[in-house]
Amino acid sequence: MAEAAEQLARVYGDAHATAAFAKMPVVIVSYSGGFVTAAYSLQVGGLGSRVKGVVLLDSLYGEIDKYSSWIASNRSGFFVSAYTQGATKRHDDELAQILREKGIKVSDELNGTLKPGTVALLQTGEGIRHRDYVTLAWTEHPVKDILQRLPRRN
Repeated sequence: MAEAAEQLARVYGDAHATAAFAKMPVVIVSYSGGFVTAAYSLQVGGLGSRVKGVVLLDSLYGEIDKYSSWIASNRSGFFVSAYTQGATKRHDDELAQILREKGIKVSDELNGTLKPGTVALLQTGEGIRHRDYVTLAWTEHPVKDILQRLPRRN
């Protein structure tokens, strides 16, 4: 994350901005096999309360215990997992069951601003292919959709 802060400051054009970027909130986005790195980033990544949300794009192939633990202990964050009818559906169903047993509400849609504690597991329709998920899932440009749903900071 320190390297990312330095790179962002370089792109921004102000090396002094590194400290500000190093403190900014983080949303972890994973596609396909990136679920392992995302899960371990939550468990041992050292970002703590900087992580405001997790977005899995047809990516919940495992590590369900790590995700359910993060969701249960970080009710101020949000979690969105979109899945196709393929391999990840059964894992999303399993996660939903675990969370419901813990008394955590799970939604099957996104409405408006992402509120703290939002957990949404989104099944995408037929014809949506795994290889297109970064640009087409529950909507066109799903990452952009998530970013537009984040609450505005003052």
